[in-house]
Amino acid sequence: MLLITEYIKKDRNERRLHLDLSEPCCERGGNSTVHKGVLAQYLTTTIPFGRILLCHACNNGSCSNPKHLYWGTDKDNLQDAIELGTHKNPWQRLVDKYGLEEACRINGKNGNPSKAGKGNLGKPKTEEHKRKISESIKKKKADVAELV
Repeated sequence: MLLITEYIKKDRNERRLHLDLSEPCCERGGNSTVHKGVLAQYLTTTIPFGRILLCHACNNGSCSNPKHLYWGTDKDNLQDAIELGTHKNPWQRLVDKYGLEEACRINGKNGNPSKAGKGNLGKPKTEEHKRKISESIKKKKADVAELV
């Protein structure tokens, strides 16, 4: 059995070699925990933890066909969404879910969608805030480096 921490270091294309989207999706119920177990057994890996994701190449979150599933990273998941044309920025998702007027109200922007969701653009207001932002960025970079 291959440790998932070693398996995820393989190239994305290599981790997707077993995919066969010509087969139909298999919706047998369950949740991502069940699907993770199915894929781990199929690929003889350990079950992942942390930011190793169960990615659905078929774009069907209910699918448990192991030939449609692969272990991936946040980057892989985003790349799939871009390739499938399903990726939307956070503002667009908010507008789609609530409508333009409600999305603007939620963001407190008085109906101006060009400014909605921009806030203070992450500009620090104090030295303590600058330090917290710097620490957060360092931690995110370390997390990403650990996955790659």
